[in-house]
Parts: sequence; C-alpha cells; structure tokens
Amino acid sequence: MVATWDDSDSSSSEEEGSDEELVNFALMAMEEDTSGDESENEVNFTFDELQNAYENLFKEYENTCLKNKSLKKNAISMSNEIENLKKESSKYINEIDSLKNKNSFYENEIEI
Repeated sequence: MVATWDDSDSSSSEEEGSDEELVNFALMAMEEDTSGDESENEVNFTFDELQNAYENLFKEYENTCLKNKSLKKNAISMSNEIENLKKESSKYINEIDSLKNKNSFYENEIEI
C-alpha cells in the first residue's frame, strides 16, 4: 500500500503555503554555512509564531486522523467484498465443474 498526500484538499492549501515558507526558512537557517565558516546559525521564533505553527500542525494531524479512519473503514469494506466475491467465485467454479461432469457423462452415454 502506498500512502500519498491528497493534493485535492483545497481547504488547507492557503495554510500550507505559509507553513511551507516557514519550514523552508527554518531549514535554510539551520543549514551549515558552505563558505567554510563553522559559525552556528541561531533561529528565533516568537511564541505566537510557534503557537500558530503548532495549531496548524495539530489541525493537519486531526485531518490526517480522519482520513486514516475513513481509509481503514474503506479497507475493511473492500476486504469483506473480496471475501464475498471469492465465495461467489468458488460457487460458480463448483457449478462449472458439475456441468463439466454432467457433460462428460452425457458424451459417454451418446458414444455407447
């Protein structure tokens, strides 16, 4: 099974853009300086920025949990459907075998 982000969810697309910028900014600030200078970069965020980022992550977490719950129900439903189709297929296979046997019996009767 492959898990992917649902790009069609437009409800949080505006929030994601600003979150991505914040994350990219934080990652750029944390990268080592490639000029050979070993100085450590310091990133300072305000409490409001951190709280906003946390709230956005929590909302995304809740949405992901809801999607996960829905997908689990869907998977269970599909598994049940697969089992029902296997039973139905088995029934038809048995019926086909029975018809083949009857056909074979009648062919033998005709030859005699």
